[in-house]
Formats: sequence, structure tokens, C-alpha cells
Amino acid sequence: MEPTTAALVILFVLVALLAAAGAGLLRRVKELELATYNGVGVQLPQESLSIRRPGATTLVAKINRRCPVCDDVVENIARLAPQLPGDVGFTVVSDDPAFDKALPENVRVITDAKVWNSINVPYTPALLVVDEHGVIVFTTPAGSGEAVAALVERAAARKESSL
Repeated sequence: MEPTTAALVILFVLVALLAAAGAGLLRRVKELELATYNGVGVQLPQESLSIRRPGATTLVAKINRRCPVCDDVVENIARLAPQLPGDVGFTVVSDDPAFDKALPENVRVITDAKVWNSINVPYTPALLVVDEHGVIVFTTPAGSGEAVAALVERAAARKESSL
């Protein structure tokens, strides 16, 4: 085989592998995008209705006891919760029955395993916006404490736009 032909064959194989990797990556991105919107527009299950505050928008943080990012999320909730308007509140849902993080009084903490399991998002930590009727209007992974700040801004903008 000539060197030029061999180089072309190798180049073709490398391009085919790159295309396959790109297709796989695109599929994973689409799966993540679908997972982000999982549950949006859905009424909370009956066992989760204790999460919402009637007549108020509820920002829900679903956290896990074995999650190092969750500590950053909880710290930011503690920092931002006192600044929330009266018609917006935080609820932290944890799978840890011995949850003992310091949070302001206006943050509800739910450690019921049934409630934690009923929040059907495929990632933890997760942030959700639940309207006053118990309908999930937004979900997102909480990859950092900054995600909490962005969620608070989004909820405030949602409230202003609905006035």
C-alpha cells in the first residue's frame, strides 16, 4: 500500500471516530436537556404537597446527605433566604433524617423520605420552582451556590412579570 493511500485510510478512520464521538456527545446533551425539563408543568404528587406554601411561590432545593455540592447550596440558601419577598419561600428537602444545617426560620426543612423520593428529577442537588397551586414551573441541577442565586433572581423576575 502506498503511503498516501495509508494516510488517507487512517485519516478517514479518525474522521469517522470523531463523528461517532460527536454524535454520542450530542445525544448525551439532548438527554441532559430533557432531564432538565423533566416534570415542568406537572402538579406535585400528593405526598409532596407539603413542600409548597399556599399562595406563594416556593423555591425547592432537593439535596442529598452524601453530596459535597449540597453544602454550598445550603449555605447560599441560608444567605439568600432572608432577602426573599414575603410571597416567595424556600423549602429544603433532604434525604438525611438527622439534617442539622443552620438555616433561617423562613426556610422550611423536610426530611421525609417519601417526599424526597416523590420529587422526580434525575439529578441531585436539584432546584425547583413550584407555583402557589403546586405546579412545577422550572427545574435545574444545582451545580453550585451560584445556581441558587440565579434561581432566586428567576423567581423574583417571574413574580414581577405576573403582576
